[in-house]
Amino acid sequence: MFDLFTGARSHLCDGSPRRDFLRAGLFGLGGLAAGRAPASPGAGGPLVRDKSVVFLFLAGGPSQYETFDPKPDGPEGSTSIAGHVATAIPGVRFASYLPKLARLADRLTVVRSFRTNHSEHNGAHKQLMTADLTVQDGKPITQPGLGAVYARAAGASHPATGLPRHVLVPPTTRNSRGRAGFNGSFESVVEGCQPATLGPAFAPFEVLAPLSDGLVTERRGNRREPEPPNPLDVFQSRLPPPQLDARLDLLAQLDRLDRAADASGAMGRLDAGTRHAAEVLRTGAVRRALDLTLEAPAVLRAYDTEHFPNWNCDDNSRFIRSGPSVGFSLGRQLLLARRLCEAGAGFVTVVNANWDFHARRNIPNMPEGMGVFGPPLDHAVSAFLEDLRARGLEDKILLVVTGEFGRTPGLDKNLGRHHWPRICPLVFAGGGLRHGQVVGQSDRRGGEPATDPVTIADLHATILHTMFDVGRMRGDAAAPAAVLERATRGTPIRELFS
Repeated sequence: MFDLFTGARSHLCDGSPRRDFLRAGLFGLGGLAAGRAPASPGAGGPLVRDKSVVFLFLAGGPSQYETFDPKPDGPEGSTSIAGHVATAIPGVRFASYLPKLARLADRLTVVRSFRTNHSEHNGAHKQLMTADLTVQDGKPITQPGLGAVYARAAGASHPATGLPRHVLVPPTTRNSRGRAGFNGSFESVVEGCQPATLGPAFAPFEVLAPLSDGLVTERRGNRREPEPPNPLDVFQSRLPPPQLDARLDLLAQLDRLDRAADASGAMGRLDAGTRHAAEVLRTGAVRRALDLTLEAPAVLRAYDTEHFPNWNCDDNSRFIRSGPSVGFSLGRQLLLARRLCEAGAGFVTVVNANWDFHARRNIPNMPEGMGVFGPPLDHAVSAFLEDLRARGLEDKILLVVTGEFGRTPGLDKNLGRHHWPRICPLVFAGGGLRHGQVVGQSDRRGGEPATDPVTIADLHATILHTMFDVGRMRGDAAAPAAVLERATRGTPIRELFS
């Protein structure tokens, strides 16, 4: 795996230090090398439906009140701080931060009774991704992430394109001066995506969405970009990767890989598995999927979220608006996810962080945080939905939007909301499922399910029932036990399938 580190340190909301990093993650060599053959009889066969999932993880804990359950008639503090707007579903309102999604609500299913389990980020991230409610903060996972489970049944790589089925797209920043910017902690989301006992063949292919410079046209003007290192150097030496600027251009790196490999004969010195992995990276579907210059300028502009300002946060929980914006990569992350799905990826996790607005040192309060983070989410997800419909992909790509938990009923004196796993936002779109509805309800204060709760196990079962013919899988003696167990541990949300 090829990682991109900023080398800086910041702190989680509990004050503990962490290492900031951005994973360029060109690929896990073991995964691509081992993924040449189908992982199960269902790979590309009758058990696998012709669908993909884009799993948008709002790491940090998005507020239910300030997104999809604003509680217009709720008591003081238990309603959206900025009001609410009507949606395309009669009688349903969203928080005012999401006007574009409100107009597209007839394409969404909003679950208002989703309950998670754990109240701290590290364990909650991993529990959400693995459906293992026993994993705790700082402890390794023992159950595979949902994307790895999918890849175990569908095959580690697409049989026609060779593209890895399981992909992770973390956030990107600019103007960060060696810092990751206000992106918060998402390392434990990455941990939760790992294959655990399934083995490295099903680890996520990690790729960083490129920033906008030079993408609308192929010209970069007179600006000189730093020469990226040759990925083969990392493959051969297994040395820790060097520190790089977060604007690493993956395509330039691929070109450098081509030149260096051909000139030095390095490819001939690699073992067969690693050589296959490098060839997958150099050619074909991977290169095309990563190349956003192949998109029309109008599409790039439609997805653009970098024009929304985003800053680091000061000791007084305010964004430092005097400096350059670090931008939002969410639009390009979702565009890259769509391209990867078209090229054969089946499960793409997109991480957007940090939704942790509880007014502590270097962490904003709810109005400050939502004022910055709400508009790009609204814009990017709306652009994604419109793009899927325009390209005829609305039934083939399932979008899932959620976080690890929601936020507390009531605001503290600094207008912050704190961690609250009893309710968490959850939204579905596309995938050929039934939409234009609200499933479940929260109580009057918006802090507890008022109807039967939807659990993490139910979420996993819903996604796997969308992606596979689970009924046939039950009768197939060769079906992977880990996949069948995960698909049947919970109950699929029936309203999506009726």
